[in-house]
Amino acid sequence: MKKRRLDIEDRIIIQACLHNKNNITEIAKRIDVNKSTISREIKKFSYKTLGTKYPCSKPCFICNACVQKGFCNKSKTYYNYKLADQKSSNLRSKSRSTPKISIEKIKFVDELVSAGVKNGQSLHHIFVSSPELAKICTERTIRRLCYRGNLSVKPHELRRYVVYKHDYKDDKDKINLKDIRVLIGRSYKDYVFKISQNKSMNIVQYDSVIGKTKDKKAILTIAFPKYNFQFGILIQKDSPYCVLSSIRKIFKLIGIETVKKIFPINLADNGIEFSFFSQIEFTDDGEKICSSYFTNPYRATDKASCERNHELIRYFLPKGESLDFLTQEKVDEMFSNIDSYVRKSKNDATPYDLIKRKFGIDFLNKINIKRIPNKKVKLNQI
Repeated sequence: MKKRRLDIEDRIIIQACLHNKNNITEIAKRIDVNKSTISREIKKFSYKTLGTKYPCSKPCFICNACVQKGFCNKSKTYYNYKLADQKSSNLRSKSRSTPKISIEKIKFVDELVSAGVKNGQSLHHIFVSSPELAKICTERTIRRLCYRGNLSVKPHELRRYVVYKHDYKDDKDKINLKDIRVLIGRSYKDYVFKISQNKSMNIVQYDSVIGKTKDKKAILTIAFPKYNFQFGILIQKDSPYCVLSSIRKIFKLIGIETVKKIFPINLADNGIEFSFFSQIEFTDDGEKICSSYFTNPYRATDKASCERNHELIRYFLPKGESLDFLTQEKVDEMFSNIDSYVRKSKNDATPYDLIKRKFGIDFLNKINIKRIPNKKVKLNQI
């Protein structure tokens, strides 16, 4: 068991386990940390809502999974992964934001830097030209002092300010899954561990392509990263029921044994349309046929290959244009052209040919993907 700092994915699993009524020992085992780490995390970063002064008689330390919380008037304690991660980040940044240099030295640095900047000099030029600055701090520290507002010089006044990387605050939305408990055993870390133990298994990545915000239709994309192969299904936008039924329809069409071979490991994001994604693991009889996992929140790079293939889709369907005119036949034709497009990274082979060689032409026929002759491939707007 290694000492490490909890990240946002760990905190999501903690909240999911609390909703699942797991105790601290079970949560610590799931995340692979010490029990005291979980106890401190919940105690330090949970929040309370005011109520009556009488304490709750139930022996629970957190109210996330309490069935009576909706009509209980006592003070309640909740754990929220987003608030906990923000509090943790603020504590770390606060401890590093206080300069370790004395006020007198900062004033001296400010005088030299301000004089140089007024003459149009770069920060590096000022640092090299004033040897006394090197005795106080480094050039990077001076730049940091400027960015944090400890100097009278404004960051944008520095030469080549736009060249350097800057951190911008972004408002991250909450996870869209209706039931956060589905992430238990299906997080991105679980996915990475699964593929490390099963390197020969095929990986399938899922995403959706949308047009205008008012559209009623969207495209569910199903990608095979190893082969750059991708096909799509026309679905109702933001409909988890439609996504689940569409995937199950494909599984039923190709057969259970074929599903176990072609779809053993499945990865999707946390969008609302994948709220029921974990249910693809089982048949109506309760037999497990595959595994499903979810990417980290706010991180499209977890399924970069799927996102990369979307660039080819935008050749046909530019961003901002409506998709309501589409039919499944047009979607199949679009992906047939995409999968017949020669890929330099695959030794000038096409994704269609690679899949045909690996899984057979019967699978391609069932998902309505055809081989387009090389000279007739079209990647134009529909």
